[in-house]
Amino acid sequence: MARKLDITVKMGCKVDCRFCPQKLALSRYFKDNPKRESVLSFENFKTMVDKTPSDVQIVFSGMCEPFLNEHCIEMIEYAANAGRDVDVYSTLLGMSMEHYQRLKKLKLHIFVLHAADKDMNAKIPVTDEYLKVLDSIAEDHKNGSFHITTISVHGDYHPQIVDIMKKVPDVPVLREIYDRAGNIEDKDGITTYVKEEKKGALACSKCNGLKLDINYILPDGTMLMCPMDWGMENVLGNLLTESYEDLSEGKIKQDYRAKMSSEDAKILCRLCHASQPLNVYKKAEAKAKFKQSIKKLLGRA
Repeated sequence: MARKLDITVKMGCKVDCRFCPQKLALSRYFKDNPKRESVLSFENFKTMVDKTPSDVQIVFSGMCEPFLNEHCIEMIEYAANAGRDVDVYSTLLGMSMEHYQRLKKLKLHIFVLHAADKDMNAKIPVTDEYLKVLDSIAEDHKNGSFHITTISVHGDYHPQIVDIMKKVPDVPVLREIYDRAGNIEDKDGITTYVKEEKKGALACSKCNGLKLDINYILPDGTMLMCPMDWGMENVLGNLLTESYEDLSEGKIKQDYRAKMSSEDAKILCRLCHASQPLNVYKKAEAKAKFKQSIKKLLGRA
């Protein structure tokens, strides 16, 4: 699995999904400086992309709907035109038809559609503009001019989009809601959560085991170690003022890896659905590498 930078283009998301701990993120981000940079500028985005190795994928997801930043489409175009693999996760809020027409011209690595649900677990406004863009995406997926990788909907589809979604029956649908490693207070019992802290050495199935190289970038350049760290407990540094290499292999990450390898050191991973016993991860990794080597041999035959 490739290294990734998951970009938060803005702090404070209007969608305020049930499964995103927005209050926690905002309180921690502005705790020491209420005037801290809340919107990622295009210039700072370019600086950070240019400072990272070419194999690092650029992901538009983070702690906010990407298209709530007015420069989002320019950022996506910049990364894609620089030859980066680009992943886009979007609720479509803030995406206009013009944005979509520009987006569909790009070669995206992944496009995940977060769809509106009838219970408003994801508080996506179902407006005329939303329906128009959604229908265009569905039609283009159907005719092969655009590709939806996955649909994320947390419940049944909103009544107003049911007919549109019938146009894309081949797209995998994810419905489960996770509690962001214990960062969400779920009073209604609809999220999947880890009931007891995990013991023993752990690896992350989402962040390449102990490499931990799928990192969050916040609007001011702050780099977090983990996409689940909405409480900002593990800050690696700032990509605008430090090198990607120093942040990726610095003392903070090294110390965290040591805690992951311990029996019960207090870390976020012990309450996260994505962590698994280190020995289990290593066996799965070895099996995957073996399968890949067989495929290569057969390809040469």
